[in-house]
Amino acid sequence: METTRALEEYLKTIYILKRKGHKVVRVRDIAKKMNVKMSSVTDALKRLSREDLVEYQKREYVDLTKKGKRLAEKLYKRWTILFFFFSEVLGVSKDIANDDACKVEHTLSDQTINALKVFISKNFKKEKTFNELELKVQRS
Repeated sequence: METTRALEEYLKTIYILKRKGHKVVRVRDIAKKMNVKMSSVTDALKRLSREDLVEYQKREYVDLTKKGKRLAEKLYKRWTILFFFFSEVLGVSKDIANDDACKVEHTLSDQTINALKVFISKNFKKEKTFNELELKVQRS
């Protein structure tokens, strides 16, 4: 079964919450961050659990499986590259850059993402590595 864009957004949100210091992630944390109903989160988590992307039991904490974490990290890195490109290179507002990066991170080829990454590393000397790029985006 192929994961939909919407389900990938749930994975990325769990990953971001964990990165931002949440020791545990709850359904309500995801709902608040994504501005959706808790029932929508529960439905998505059930599907992600069936695909072995999250560990989830009703009324328990949510965690990413190894497979889910790999996919979430990939999506987050793609989003970071796109957000930086849209906001810093093209000068798009941060809100629009975020929205657009969320839309296209799921559809662009790895080749295109890698080309953007190379372009950024060549033309923005401070952002030579992904970690440096990520820090720049987090400060935005």
